[in-house]
Amino acid sequence: MRPPTLDLRGVQHDRAARGVVRRWRALTGGAAVRDTDRRTLLACSGGADSTALLLALRGAAEELAVAHVVHNMRPEAQTLAERDQVRRLASALGLAFFEGRAGARHLPGNIEAEARRARYRELERLALESGCPFVATAHHAGDQLETVLMALLRGAGPRGLAGIPASRRLGTRGVRLIRPMLDIGRDDAERICAIAGAEWAADPTNADLSRLRAALRAGPAAELRRLRPGALRAVAQAASNQREIAGLLASLAGQVVERGRAGGRAVAWTRAELRDVHPAVIAEAIRLAHARLHGERHADRLPARSLRAAVAAVLSRSGEARRFVWRETELLIEAATVTLQRTADA
Repeated sequence: MRPPTLDLRGVQHDRAARGVVRRWRALTGGAAVRDTDRRTLLACSGGADSTALLLALRGAAEELAVAHVVHNMRPEAQTLAERDQVRRLASALGLAFFEGRAGARHLPGNIEAEARRARYRELERLALESGCPFVATAHHAGDQLETVLMALLRGAGPRGLAGIPASRRLGTRGVRLIRPMLDIGRDDAERICAIAGAEWAADPTNADLSRLRAALRAGPAAELRRLRPGALRAVAQAASNQREIAGLLASLAGQVVERGRAGGRAVAWTRAELRDVHPAVIAEAIRLAHARLHGERHADRLPARSLRAAVAAVLSRSGEARRFVWRETELLIEAATVTLQRTADA
């Protein structure tokens, strides 16, 4: 099948598309960096959002490449058809195409979370293979709204309510993950596709209302947008506010971790030095120390309820020893000391 014929002239004049380009430049070094030095790998599933990302950036830049990660979550014929569609789109735009594979069906735990981690590992690998210091995904303002709602439902603190960050490190080898579409909605993405004459694939998982995100998208999130036309912008601002608070917590927690006595597999504090520390800071310090002990892996895998119980035990006046065990980690609270350590098999 021949690649589609696309018209990018109208895309270049679209307000939302121009905003995506501005944010892409801001997230890749700002005005001090030339576009030729912003080489970016664009993650594309074939849906409207990621197709719009390709169209918006291709209308302004050439130093781009396209990546598609094939999962084993759905029938192979379906996933390969989506891959081929993205390949044709990349060809039509004159961009190099890179294919990755990520399997999560056999892994324990939350299969969607494991699939997401596997996908990001593949994107990091493909970024290095393609010589791209940046990977861009098409998360948009609607995704941000759904993410914040999900965080509210699980009782998250500032880190969870901060939602999707516009930029973060991807892995440990110098690649950054950027999200230049967080200020626009899905309607904008579909309009960009229509202007260019580009078709997109419909992800059947979006219609599976047994999935919380899909159910929120079809119900409460849609109703909020109807009731408050400015809901997307307001939630994005609230998430930004929470991100600032989370950053302050992380800074204070980092000071607590630095005061701890670190060994190769453990970090220890006296209980006395933690007495006057706010519980939220102690919890964040345990998360941060946990991530450092595991080479920044599993930073978000400490269960919130158990972590709250651990902090309460740290601050209690009881001299009774308590032990909390998380995957690959244990927290030992004794009469005078608190020790976080990797377990023997970690």
